[in-house]
Amino acid sequence: MIGLIAYGSLYPFNFKPDAQSDLLAALNQLSWARAGRGDRISNVLLYLPLGFCLYLWLNERLQRGLSVTLATLLGSLLSLGIEVAQVYVSSRVPSLTDLVLNAGGTLLGAVGGVAWTALSHLMHLPSRAEKQTRDPGAALLIGLWLAWRFAPFVPQFDLGKLKAALRPLFNPTFDFVSVLIFLTCWLVVNQAVAALVSRSRRLETLLLLMAAVLIGRLLVSSQTFVPAELLALLLLLPMVVLMHRMRPRPRRATLVLAVVALLIIEELAPFNFSHQVAQFDFWPFLALVESGWDLSAIDWVQLFGKLFLYGALLWVVREWGASADFAFGVMLTVATVVEVLQIWLPGEHASITDPLLALTVGLIFRSLYRHQRPRRLSGGAASDLSLR
Repeated sequence: MIGLIAYGSLYPFNFKPDAQSDLLAALNQLSWARAGRGDRISNVLLYLPLGFCLYLWLNERLQRGLSVTLATLLGSLLSLGIEVAQVYVSSRVPSLTDLVLNAGGTLLGAVGGVAWTALSHLMHLPSRAEKQTRDPGAALLIGLWLAWRFAPFVPQFDLGKLKAALRPLFNPTFDFVSVLIFLTCWLVVNQAVAALVSRSRRLETLLLLMAAVLIGRLLVSSQTFVPAELLALLLLLPMVVLMHRMRPRPRRATLVLAVVALLIIEELAPFNFSHQVAQFDFWPFLALVESGWDLSAIDWVQLFGKLFLYGALLWVVREWGASADFAFGVMLTVATVVEVLQIWLPGEHASITDPLLALTVGLIFRSLYRHQRPRRLSGGAASDLSLR
């Protein structure tokens, strides 16, 4: 985060050759210059994760109040150093207003760390060592999730990209359905994390994935922050706590129903079906063929989004206790039925492509689970209060 803040604050690093070398003279050039609304929001948001991470780090060694105070102080000192450095950058306007906003963002992040810690303490983390079973399907699912969030995989390192990524937050609008979609996806990711790492490391791993996705979207071309996803992330930990209190079988059944609903909403909303039947295209990847196999014609975000959703449905059904073959059949059936229903949706293009994508994902997952038995929830497992 410190590297990201320094990059975003000092880019393009065109330092003045005749700048003041005296530190006191540089401090005297700091003014209370007013910033626009977008810059004010950016200054707060950029320091939020820094305050959050600083608090979590300090709270392992110090008391809560002291950790908040010290995190805010360290963030303020970093901001002061950045503002002084901006005196020597031609295109920058050093400002005490930015310093106050950065300090406020650090404080808000530290308060968020307090809330995170308080909620995480509601989860029982046993001190005994346990033998963790690595789930290869969970690793593949997390990989598909990261591919979806990082597509089209073109990094862009400039200040304009950082501002463009933050711009949707200046006037945020929240769609209730979109928030539920992102929340469901992150709950599936949380479940996949639980299948890969030990109980004592699950919250940290989930936090690392959240940070990777958010920072990645700051640096990937054509991607921005989505207000609905950020709101979903704020709701994620309380939802994890709530699902943690449920018994394993109802919890996994709820996740299966949520993923099925998510697929239906993504493919069929707003459900304005027509009596006229459109043509079903049996030629797969027609747009790619018509473009002369130009890979730039592929919508990579949409492609990996579908792959993740199909993989998520197969994986949560298997987590519920079904065999890999049964989960494969459920996923392929849902994907095919949903695609066929698009024949009656005006403006949609029903094609064999999506069922083939589902088939591909299913075959990959099936090969991973070829020599593994399905999960079975016994009476002892039903009383388990793990994060899974």
